[in-house]
Amino acid sequence: MFENFMTALRVVLPLAFLMGIGVLVRKAKVVDRPTMRKVDSLCFRLFMPTLLFKNIYESDLLHNVDGWGFLYVLLCLLILFFIAGIFLPRRLLTDSASAAAVGQALIRPNYILFGIAVAESIFGEGGAGTVALFGALIVPMINVCSTLILELNRSGSADLKKLFLSVLKNPMIIATLLALALLALRIQIPDLLYGVIKDVAGVTTTIAFISLGVSLDLGQALSNRRTLILAVLARMVLIPLIFMPLSIALGFRDGTLCALMIFFGAPTAVSSYPMAVAMDADGPLAGQLVCCTTVVSIFTIFCCTFILRTLGLM
Repeated sequence: MFENFMTALRVVLPLAFLMGIGVLVRKAKVVDRPTMRKVDSLCFRLFMPTLLFKNIYESDLLHNVDGWGFLYVLLCLLILFFIAGIFLPRRLLTDSASAAAVGQALIRPNYILFGIAVAESIFGEGGAGTVALFGALIVPMINVCSTLILELNRSGSADLKKLFLSVLKNPMIIATLLALALLALRIQIPDLLYGVIKDVAGVTTTIAFISLGVSLDLGQALSNRRTLILAVLARMVLIPLIFMPLSIALGFRDGTLCALMIFFGAPTAVSSYPMAVAMDADGPLAGQLVCCTTVVSIFTIFCCTFILRTLGLM
């Protein structure tokens, strides 16, 4: 049990320390939030896709694809989309802008960033392949569902052609398709070039979590405390409590179960904030949800990891 406790601690402590460094850097006025917005853009367009590419490319995934796991994630995402993304926010909130921000927060986990970091902490470097491949399904589907939620609350309709094109242009999707193509064609990347790829991928977690710490701002949270409490409890407690026992009962284990743990238990994605602002949702509320779920996730991911490791499921 002590070994499982230390494994769970190794998962969350580095992430917490990196976010803490980000907070200290901001307070020391070494860097400000507007500057880090550009860093976030660089992470989304370069660092995170490179990390995703590396983990898929290094894995023997074409021969170990969990098709049932993919179908299960898709079904769960559709359930969350209709219930947590659309139905509940509209029932609980009269303001459509706030409902859009909450709906997006409930279904949009920070999957790639937390998933690969947690998987490598548990299974070692190169052990995040299953989690990375699940991201190939989860990321585009979540992008589509999030856009639909925001657009439906803004105008009551959505342009499906624009949605499809935006998914194809997503850097995560491009990285995934490229890695899968190289695996399928058995094309080896030259060592000199792959060394650069590994160097770029290696800085992703550090930069992204420090940037996350810089972005943390709970100063205005009191003004929306009721909505925040309900949304954070739903995202970080209720959803994992409903779907994780079901996942275990259905027989998912190891890397697949780790991917599901991140899908159901990761905090709201940082990218949900700028997307909410761009599509006329409640931007301040979206930012507060990112901050609150990120802080709470340090505790919840620790608990999930410790319990699953103690039970011998992951």
